[in-house]
Amino acid sequence: MARPFRNVRALCVAGASATALMWGVAPAMAQDAADQTTGEHATVVDEIVVTGFRSSLQQALNVKRREAGAVDAILAEDIADFPDQNLAEAIQRLPGVTIERVNGQGTTISVRGLGADFTRTRINGLEAQAASGGNRNRSFDFSMFASELFNSIKVRKTQSAEIEEGSLGSTVDLQTGRPLDFANSGFNSALSVQASYNDLSEKTVPRTAGLLSWSNDSKTFGILGSIAYSERSPILESFNTTRWQKGDPTKAYGVGQNFGGCVPCTTEAQRTELLNAFYPRIPRYTFGNTQEDRLGMTGALQWRPSDRTEVVLDLLWSRLNSELESPNVEAWAFSRAAVNNVIVRDYAIDAGKNALSYGVFDNMLVRSENGFTRNESTFAQASLNVRHDFTDRLRGNMKLGLNKSEARTPTNVTYAFEQAGVNGYTIDFRGNDRLPMIDYGFDITSGKDFTLIQGTRSTSGGDFDNNVFAGALEYDWTPSITFKAGGEYRTYGFSTWGVARAQTATAGADRITGVDALGKIVSIDGKIGVPSGSDLSFIVPDISKINDFLSVYDDPLVPNRSEREVDETDKGVFVQADFNTEVANMTVRGNVGVRYAKTEVESKGWQTITVKDDAGNTTTSYDYVTAYNDYDDVLPSFNLAIEPRDDLVIRLGAAKVMSRPTLGDLTPGGGVSPTTRTVSYGNPLLDPFRATNYDLSVEWYFQNEGLLAAAVFYKDIDSFITSVTESIVWSDLGLPDELLQGAARPTDVFQVTRKLNGEGGSLHGLEIQYQQPFTFLPGLWSNFGFIGNFTYVDSEVDYGAAGKNRLTGQSKNTFNTTLYYEDGPFQARISAAYRSGYLMSFPGGNGNSEEGMNATTYVDASMSYDISDSMTISLEGINLTDEYNDRYVDETNRISDYRHTGREIAIGLRWKY
Repeated sequence: MARPFRNVRALCVAGASATALMWGVAPAMAQDAADQTTGEHATVVDEIVVTGFRSSLQQALNVKRREAGAVDAILAEDIADFPDQNLAEAIQRLPGVTIERVNGQGTTISVRGLGADFTRTRINGLEAQAASGGNRNRSFDFSMFASELFNSIKVRKTQSAEIEEGSLGSTVDLQTGRPLDFANSGFNSALSVQASYNDLSEKTVPRTAGLLSWSNDSKTFGILGSIAYSERSPILESFNTTRWQKGDPTKAYGVGQNFGGCVPCTTEAQRTELLNAFYPRIPRYTFGNTQEDRLGMTGALQWRPSDRTEVVLDLLWSRLNSELESPNVEAWAFSRAAVNNVIVRDYAIDAGKNALSYGVFDNMLVRSENGFTRNESTFAQASLNVRHDFTDRLRGNMKLGLNKSEARTPTNVTYAFEQAGVNGYTIDFRGNDRLPMIDYGFDITSGKDFTLIQGTRSTSGGDFDNNVFAGALEYDWTPSITFKAGGEYRTYGFSTWGVARAQTATAGADRITGVDALGKIVSIDGKIGVPSGSDLSFIVPDISKINDFLSVYDDPLVPNRSEREVDETDKGVFVQADFNTEVANMTVRGNVGVRYAKTEVESKGWQTITVKDDAGNTTTSYDYVTAYNDYDDVLPSFNLAIEPRDDLVIRLGAAKVMSRPTLGDLTPGGGVSPTTRTVSYGNPLLDPFRATNYDLSVEWYFQNEGLLAAAVFYKDIDSFITSVTESIVWSDLGLPDELLQGAARPTDVFQVTRKLNGEGGSLHGLEIQYQQPFTFLPGLWSNFGFIGNFTYVDSEVDYGAAGKNRLTGQSKNTFNTTLYYEDGPFQARISAAYRSGYLMSFPGGNGNSEEGMNATTYVDASMSYDISDSMTISLEGINLTDEYNDRYVDETNRISDYRHTGREIAIGLRWKY
């Protein structure tokens, strides 16, 4: 089934039977432009006259086939015909690409086991940074964009000198629509509407898109505009623990993280067993009510006065707003000093996990919380691309552009009720280690014994600015050899402000017990599979009522010196030789070149300085520190494609690559989170990640739309930034107690994290691709076809004192499969995307060996029917199996967060003219 607007871009056709865009096989002009844009010499590819989805598959194979390096692509109809909520979910179907999901939708991507910080993204040829919510790193958040806004996606997995540095893994090229891509002059237009239903929230939300394009009769000038709007309203239903921790049997009851006592522990062995076992820090069932709306617009002015000259102005703007209310009730004492007062009345231990599997507790502190967060994120870009052929042999191109991403959290408010001295709190994992039975021991729908204890409000934001000027010349020295030279000048700025915070610790008339009038009852309806006997309904703060009661919105926001800035200047020059010749009756093509990159970094942040005089008096001051660093890199690269016969391509690639440190690691200031007991320090003198990449692949194009390919790759990472995490008592850090803001005590243990340049490591893997239409089968079976890919990746990285382990974010095994059917006006397809488990952090916190995510498989399906040449109806389903995200801590697989968001079923109607 076609997405409402993605099939709109299938209007970019060559004649009545092909959907060739500027990378297509039909129009000669589009082919020439593509060759000049990519700088690659194309090999001869037979014209394929097929329509719709199959045409797009063939075009993507043509892109892959003619490149010198390893490239995979998705084109307009291919993007259109998969049921994807945003751009990330469209990209995930390419070999070696996996996505991170947040709140039920894809956000960032990993390529061949390297996470989002190691992947560069360009939009219309301009490097871009898109951020939403609390993003404070170099990763590109693809959830900012509807997939309808883009005509093509390319993932470059090998490096060449002409491609700007900054990636260890890949470069993703995104291209929006342009008016001269259309086969017909004059007006082209389309409109689509869709209604999407979520079976967990039981809400229906709209999705709509439109396009209008015009070009003159001679097709020398055109203008295009497009718009896409969508909403989401899922329920985020989960059980989570945050993490697990344990006590210390060498210490007395009531000390450190030890319980206050144990009724059934009559022997020292039982006491030791109990205090050695991990227990959940904040066990709770929770759900979030989410509202999102995404609006995106593109524009393009394209002027092509002759075959020698082209000028294109591309514009892109996108906005993503989200609101989340997150009520929960939790065993608060386990994560605070109040655990020292908790008495264990009964317990059982899972020996395999060394963790409590069952417990009954007295003198428990129970907290009921409700929070509301609003995120507002925008991205804007303008880019000017100019191409001119000075002679038949000398060409030049220039690009000039800027983009800005703003990530705002203007509202983040939390209120809490608390009840102490609760007896009979019970938690039981024995029936299901992901979904325990929880009985709080009292009526948690009643507010008569709860006390309103506090309200907090904060606001924060981050800005990302990118300005680029680049140019290059190409000269055909001979028909077989082209020399290229060029360079870029780029300024990149990052700043984060806030976190400003107001906190009202209720006292006097505000500190009331008996909060029914300030609360509301919420319920988990059991779709997550909560065991019987659990408390499914509970009272939580009603945010609108307490806003009128407490003064948190009247209290001034007080900056806590968490502002950070990074200003970076990147300069690069390159020389490259492309070749395309015949050797022993074989086509041999490729490129060899070298790039020089110079990076200058100025980073700023607040630093806390504590001075003690001879009398032991302490003086604390705060300085906004500025630090400087610079480094340069020489990056040679080589790509070779050999065609021993017409249907076979053998590729070799080697390159030195670098990726700059994460922005949050560079700032010289220190960051403190009293609530989560974490501290992090930046290091402005970090060197970049550096690696040497090797690639070998064999591709067999055994028929039209058919491919069988295998690739092996190896990355020698010779400098890797690692995180060192240690458990340190706050009072030993030398930081002011004022930063605790009453949310922690100076005697509490904090997880202190610092970044250092480590020893490096290695990564290797295998990719296999297969696609084929089943035209060899009889009858209706010949209308079926298959697309599939499998990727295996393994790695070993030195994490310093923590030892060696695989890279965070790297899954060992991933696969994507699609079975499709296409017969005249009817199309259908079903897809599955599997990702094996992966690390999220190493080592883990609170004594856990690691933190990670267990394997997931997402199944989507779609179908569409052309009612007429201009009207199509569609039906699609996303996450048909309602897959759960299962986050864990420790190699023993203790539950951290077990979450689902429901299925999406959508029906749509598309009109085009």
